[in-house]
Amino acid sequence: MRTYVRMIFSSEGADPQAVLKVMREIGFEESMGMHDFVYKWKEKASLDEVIRLTTEMHQKMKGLKVSYEITTIA
Repeated sequence: MRTYVRMIFSSEGADPQAVLKVMREIGFEESMGMHDFVYKWKEKASLDEVIRLTTEMHQKMKGLKVSYEITTIA
């Protein structure tokens, strides 16, 4: 199971290195291609666990002025 994040940066927002630091702290890895980050679940996650992860990401991204799109694939 994987949770993918695609970032949309703006010149008015945080530096990509700052975003990378936050995402690594949460447990995401960088990814190339259609998505910029991936979270690799050790086991199949419940909807509540996915929501907890994305809520943590949302809270830590506040103020960075970065838009993102999240996709989870079981």
